[in-house]
Amino acid sequence: MKKNIVIIGSGPLPNDTIGIREAGGLRTHQFTKAIAHTGHNITLVCIHNNDNFTEQIKKDNTDKTNSPIYHNTSIIRVHRHDKNLKDAIPVDNIDIIFGVNTFPSFIASQICPPNIPLWTDLNGWIMAESQARGYTEQTNIHFANAWRQEKYILDKADRISTVSTAQKFCTLGEMASTGNILYQNFHEELVFAIPNTTEFFSTDTPHKSDTFDKHDTTKPLFRGNKIPHDAITISHIGGYNNWVDTSTLFYAIDNAMSLLPHLYFISTGGAIKDVSNKAFSDFLDKIDTSKYKDRYVFLGWIPTKDMYKVYTESDIGINVDFACIETETGARNRLNEMIKFQLPIITTKGSEIAETIGQYKAGECVPNGNINALTDSIVKMATLAKESKLTTYKQQCAFIQNSVYNPKTVMQPVLDFINTPIIRNKTKTQQDSPFSLLKNTIWYMKRNGIRQTFHKIIQQFFS
Repeated sequence: MKKNIVIIGSGPLPNDTIGIREAGGLRTHQFTKAIAHTGHNITLVCIHNNDNFTEQIKKDNTDKTNSPIYHNTSIIRVHRHDKNLKDAIPVDNIDIIFGVNTFPSFIASQICPPNIPLWTDLNGWIMAESQARGYTEQTNIHFANAWRQEKYILDKADRISTVSTAQKFCTLGEMASTGNILYQNFHEELVFAIPNTTEFFSTDTPHKSDTFDKHDTTKPLFRGNKIPHDAITISHIGGYNNWVDTSTLFYAIDNAMSLLPHLYFISTGGAIKDVSNKAFSDFLDKIDTSKYKDRYVFLGWIPTKDMYKVYTESDIGINVDFACIETETGARNRLNEMIKFQLPIITTKGSEIAETIGQYKAGECVPNGNINALTDSIVKMATLAKESKLTTYKQQCAFIQNSVYNPKTVMQPVLDFINTPIIRNKTKTQQDSPFSLLKNTIWYMKRNGIRQTFHKIIQQFFS
């Protein structure tokens, strides 16, 4: 029987804009496409941050190849700060609600009726992200609002998903601290680790998606015009977030350039609005001091239709993270995209996806903050690229794409929930409160008698 499903997610969707492919939109697409294939009726509510999103969507959708197509799905667009945001979300005659990404999950938790099953997706651990942002800005001000959203979701959701196993156990720890782990849910799997997938929009061609294959790919984006045709390129894709270690990245690249005159650094993206400016500006300041600064090429937030060219014209992809909690718990969409396009990878360790890349030898993994080790890996892979000997890395990227991050396997817990939705017991235990102490004392007295209880209290408070 067909069900009516509401998905509340983050916009823009991957094909909505001619610029940035945001992590939130990619995650929304991942859930929506998987659920849409089930044949149920879907209403997708996209929450946007950019003020001119309605104009951008209208502009992009004049070309129908730029509009993601989901089966049996209608899409509602609304701005994050719209006072009528909650009113725009239908809740009548609904069977299941999904929230995808933290803020949409927070909204979903507020509007979901108690008798409707609710799945919330925490795309990255917001507490670790708040720490990383706070480190950059030297403030702890972001934690309070982050925890307000997180705690509300933990209290209301029936099932929760995370982007990594590490984040899964962080979330379970939060659920225990907020009283949401009970004897009643002993046999229930409350939190699922669902990594980002490496799915193409179209399965018709092995290396192209609907985003790219309708556009001209014959004119090079940078190879042969911005850089020599025979250059070896190492590319950083996307934004410079608060956990990108731009200092280690710069010194390793610069050291490698001193040894390899044919090596060029290519970058898309840049600073991330309202999240991170310092990392990127510090990176640019360092490059200005380099004798090889002419070999650093910045493309900025390029049109989505040109992203395919970035991957096909690049030889190596690079990702350099700080050693921090966010790295251990978070995702790395740039690595997923590199795997998707079989771009051999150099990455620092720490993230779950970096561990997978190292395990399957789809790239080189180096310790965080180790400039010499990163330099050696760049020189090694650039030399192999010059000799056209990166085939094994590319083959392993293809293997990871088709097996480890296969969307059919990764998204199975979500599909199972749709088939058999469960509303969990929302009873909460009292953690470390006078009421819980009294309750525990009465319970102990009934089982062990007054005398034993008295000795227990003396032992507890005076030993």
